[in-house]
Amino acid sequence: MKTILFRTGQTIAIAAVLCCMTINPAEAQKKLQMNMGGYRGELDFPISWKRYYSYAEWTKIMHDMQKQYPHLTDIESIGKSRMGRDQFLLTISAKSTGSHDQKAAMWVDGAIHGNEVNGITCSLYLAWYLLTRYDYDPYVHNLVNRYTFYILPGLNVDANEGYVVHPNTENNPREPYRPEDNDGDGLYDEDQTEDVDGDGELTTMYREDPKGDFRLSADKRRFIRVEDDSYVGLRFTRIGAEGYDNDGDGQINEDDLGGPDPNRNFPYGWNQRDGEYYPLSEPETRNVFEFQLKRPNIFASFHYHNTGRLIMFQAPPAVRSTPEVQAQNNQAVATRLAEMRETNKYAQLYSRQVAPEYRHDMDVQTKIVTDGAFILKNYEPTIGGLTGQAHASAYYMLGAYSYLMELWGSPAPFADMNDDGRVSEEELQNWLDLDLQGAGWIEPYQFDHPDFGPVWMGGTMRKHIGRTPPSRYIEQEAEKNVLFVLYCVNQFPVVKIDKVEIEPVTADLFRVSVTVANDKIYPTSSDMSVQLNRAVQDKLTVSTAPNITIIPLGVSPARAGARGAGAGAGQTAMMAAPQSRVTSSRELQFRLRGQEKLTYTYMVSMSGNSGWMEFDIWSKNGGTDKKRVDIKIK
Repeated sequence: MKTILFRTGQTIAIAAVLCCMTINPAEAQKKLQMNMGGYRGELDFPISWKRYYSYAEWTKIMHDMQKQYPHLTDIESIGKSRMGRDQFLLTISAKSTGSHDQKAAMWVDGAIHGNEVNGITCSLYLAWYLLTRYDYDPYVHNLVNRYTFYILPGLNVDANEGYVVHPNTENNPREPYRPEDNDGDGLYDEDQTEDVDGDGELTTMYREDPKGDFRLSADKRRFIRVEDDSYVGLRFTRIGAEGYDNDGDGQINEDDLGGPDPNRNFPYGWNQRDGEYYPLSEPETRNVFEFQLKRPNIFASFHYHNTGRLIMFQAPPAVRSTPEVQAQNNQAVATRLAEMRETNKYAQLYSRQVAPEYRHDMDVQTKIVTDGAFILKNYEPTIGGLTGQAHASAYYMLGAYSYLMELWGSPAPFADMNDDGRVSEEELQNWLDLDLQGAGWIEPYQFDHPDFGPVWMGGTMRKHIGRTPPSRYIEQEAEKNVLFVLYCVNQFPVVKIDKVEIEPVTADLFRVSVTVANDKIYPTSSDMSVQLNRAVQDKLTVSTAPNITIIPLGVSPARAGARGAGAGAGQTAMMAAPQSRVTSSRELQFRLRGQEKLTYTYMVSMSGNSGWMEFDIWSKNGGTDKKRVDIKIK
């Protein structure tokens, strides 16, 4: 309760009592823990994050989560893969605070490429983090109460399963299992990479050859190129990845498993060369996009890939420019960015020029990924691609802010001993030996191959090193990525009645100003959703006591916190003191941009000594708020 008194020369006193209502009822945390070193539910649902799980294992974990936390989560299959596996999705949101489809939502998926299974871990870790910490962590508690998380840990479930449970290189299998005749011999997928020696790993095969291009390194642990053709030591010719010549054509591994790239199979920017056979031709991608179309509450999306430690965000389309103008803009941005990084090494700024109607989206994304670079520390933000990619369709077709996360990538941050940004062969070997006690490396060895006779094999990293982190790094990578997701959700719009001010004009005439605000970085709807006609405007409604009359007046065009067309990239402009629109409408519609305030002023007359006005704001993505003003003349 807050009482505001206004006094005039006529000693009229008006007592304005403001009552505030929040979007959702608060739900008490029974085990609230404020101590940063305290317990936060980790053992309420114990799980090891030191390994990768098979399809049967991680889907069981999902079902067990739902059973233990039925008040917070539901599980469903959004469809089946080509081989008949269910694509299970968790919906996480506190049921006590409303239906999940009536709250702004974050979509998260992992492992659209079969070999990128650390995306499954990051997605599953997010679900575990939300559920186990709900009763202990007020930050998580509030997010789960207010918002919805749609989490699909594994998108390409057939290839995901193949990668985890079978010996594979770090690069295969990637695509959904659609049979293909890659070598044109009338047979399908008949010549795959195979574990010929049964050691559970796929490596590289060499044969001894006096004229070969490779030799053993001085420590006998790697195959390296011969620098000088006069070299007379033991030399080798590389045969290729481990496997057999199954069809007798003299080649190996030329007809492996796989179909089209699933992250080129989404509708936006699709082309036949990259995304065959037609948009959404694969059941796995079609199931995802159809689910998203039915959930217009999806406000933003995360898509976990590997490799490279990148935050690939979707930005608005660039406007055409002459090379000269673009060069000038690039130089100006580079100069400004260098200045910004003198005080913030994570600062981001982009030279992409966008149309005025998309300027705010560009500013928003720049701010979000700047903070993301700080949270993740060694990830580089960059603008994402468009050719049939899931996150491109999310933004350009659904209007949802979207992020493709290229996870892990290499041991560079841990193995780079001279801090030159690169990892030499010696530095890599040192990291493998010291951090992993040599477990990540396959030493060269001889083997009698049934097709090629005596061969040498090895001299490569094991599967979970280059593209997916080894066991000791799995949870570390997952946790910091979860923190970035939660930061983004915490910046979803929240609308409020910021203040109501009353100014007496005459004995029965008053000027009433109401300021509505969104303090968060994201607007209540993206610029892109506005252009797609998918945006739903925010509404402010005014109701009054019968003895209060709103006087019809003209409307001023001023906008509080409006951004000028010339706002610089990455700079979110705000008016220090919001200007006011004069209005007499009982229902106003608008869109609150990120960190923006709008003020509307009413002229009202009141008969008698007391009355009231009530202001209600509603936003599809920003929630609701209410304030009531009681006016009394004493």
